[in-house]
Amino acid sequence: MAGADPAADPMLDGIEQLGSSVFFAPARLEDLGRIHALEAASYPEDEAATREKLDMRLQRAPEVFMVAMQCPEGAAEDADPAVVGYVCGTCTSADRLTHDSMSTHEEGPSAALLCVHSVVVEASLRRRGLALRMLRAYVPFVRTTAPHLRTIRLICKKDLIPLYEKAGFSLVGPSDVVHGQDPWYELALELGDGQ
Repeated sequence: MAGADPAADPMLDGIEQLGSSVFFAPARLEDLGRIHALEAASYPEDEAATREKLDMRLQRAPEVFMVAMQCPEGAAEDADPAVVGYVCGTCTSADRLTHDSMSTHEEGPSAALLCVHSVVVEASLRRRGLALRMLRAYVPFVRTTAPHLRTIRLICKKDLIPLYEKAGFSLVGPSDVVHGQDPWYELALELGDGQ
């Protein structure tokens, strides 16, 4: 609602306002270089997606790839906004996350499980609520762009479980997926019947 007081919105409790300079949009192929740089800076080398994997997700699953953009403070009106975060995934017909189900992207109505691979925020903007804000925008984004989806699942490290729970996800338990050296936990958010 235009003109609403963001401080009065219970969805934004505990979020330091980043101002109106941050907005969300579908990722574009020309964003790939910046997305890869953010990925490489955000995950250990043995966990970060390669440029090739990010390119595959961007080209094969653009309907579930959303970026956070920010207009630089004090920049000219015609300055291009920069990618400061993103959420991406792939779809599968599997009913849970496995290494195999997260390694490919399936299309069609039977691919009703969205596997989130990355939730990334530029280092200078972390711990200011942007990841939570992105996740809360991502759910309606994928409901619109991929209406056949029934469930969103992701894996995360133990310390990030509270973030995802605030965004509406429920803890499923320890994940069978082995990726890097630390254990992962699986979380799920049910979207309903895909309508």
